[in-house]
Amino acid sequence: MNLALNKSIQKGGCQVLGLNRYGLQQWLKTIDTIVFDGDGVLWSHDKVLDKAAETFNALRAMGKKAFICTNNSVTSVDGICKLAQEMGFLVTKDEILSSGQALAKFMQEKKFNKKCYVVGGQGIVDELKLVGIESMPLDHSSLQGFSMPDHIHSIFLDPNVGAVVVGADKDFNTIKLTKACCYLKDRDVMFVATNRDAALPAAPGRMVPSAGVMVAAIQAASQRMPFICGKPNPYMCIDLMRKGVIQPERTLIIGDTMSTDILLGYKCGFQTLLVGTGLNSYQDAMEAQASKAPLLYQQVPDLYLPKLSNLLPFLSSRNR
Repeated sequence: MNLALNKSIQKGGCQVLGLNRYGLQQWLKTIDTIVFDGDGVLWSHDKVLDKAAETFNALRAMGKKAFICTNNSVTSVDGICKLAQEMGFLVTKDEILSSGQALAKFMQEKKFNKKCYVVGGQGIVDELKLVGIESMPLDHSSLQGFSMPDHIHSIFLDPNVGAVVVGADKDFNTIKLTKACCYLKDRDVMFVATNRDAALPAAPGRMVPSAGVMVAAIQAASQRMPFICGKPNPYMCIDLMRKGVIQPERTLIIGDTMSTDILLGYKCGFQTLLVGTGLNSYQDAMEAQASKAPLLYQQVPDLYLPKLSNLLPFLSSRNR
């Protein structure tokens, strides 16, 4: 049951953003806040993308509020912030929005007071701990010499576990899948996940599985539907909107993934800009625009740029 905001938005289709100083300056006057995706927009696998930090900082110097909104749950908000700062981005911890943090906030709002079985990374455990929620130790069970039919009855299930929480897990295996499903046989045990990103680009033509693969496997085997806390659920940004920190109609989201970043922008009523340095391309946007499927059309960005730093030469905040 993902949160949806009541809104009406007319999309005019995706256009390549014109790169001229006057046009950009006029467009930027309509924007107070920019929500940036992390991996694929600002950096790629912990390496900063070409002049992305300079562009990010130049936009901040123009007075734009900036947030980094990521579905990364492997690392805590504190870790993501330190990484961003080391790469040269002028950002504080309060300006990082992560799916792991959103998951922990959701559990806290539900007044959850049991243990969590975590299929995912240390980032989820750390965020849960910050809100006073205990997790089982991360499972590092090896499949070597393990026979599921012989050992299924000996798998330890803690009776105090009240939720299975799932994110990206590089060590996902059938033991974790089995444990998660055993816990979820109890309908009182919650099933909560960070996001459904199926895969991330690792190199040209090469993809690595992400959280969506683990979520889909557990969902299929347990016949349970998870609550998804991260993008494209507006839950990621709802507090900022409710508090008036950001005004949706004067907010731009910049992302590389149409099914998460751009769809989040559509659901929140943000302006949307797709960059071609990550998962999706301009051709993907054109194909979605030509589709008659409503969900795909909601993923069509308003604007497209090959990369974030294409903006840099036209920003008035640059020192010359």
